[in-house]
Amino acid sequence: MIVVFAIALIATITMGILEMTTEEFQLMQNQLYAAQAMCTAEAGLNAAFAKIRANSSWTTGFTSTSLPNGGTYTVTVTGTLPDRRIISTGTSPQGYIARIDADVTISTVSPYKIRIDKLRVNE
Repeated sequence: MIVVFAIALIATITMGILEMTTEEFQLMQNQLYAAQAMCTAEAGLNAAFAKIRANSSWTTGFTSTSLPNGGTYTVTVTGTLPDRRIISTGTSPQGYIARIDADVTISTVSPYKIRIDKLRVNE
């Protein structure tokens, strides 16, 4: 009877440890996918900065621009010079979404300098 109880106790502990390990692995995977989405959104913001530095009146934005990792970003630019609002939404290959919203001020002389006045992440 003691042996059966000991085996049942060991089996229960083993199952609990396996369940915790599986849950931790899933949490780690979710964090990785969310970080990929954030990096993709940052790539969109940086691409917008590059376009604005070349042409301060650029407001076209980007629609579903693909990256080599399989993620995509969409960027919208609104407002009037010198104040603009840039919103970059990044999507990881697994479908996780991150959003970066930046209020910027653009200088009036070339090369156009960009000052980030307010930055919001995932609001």
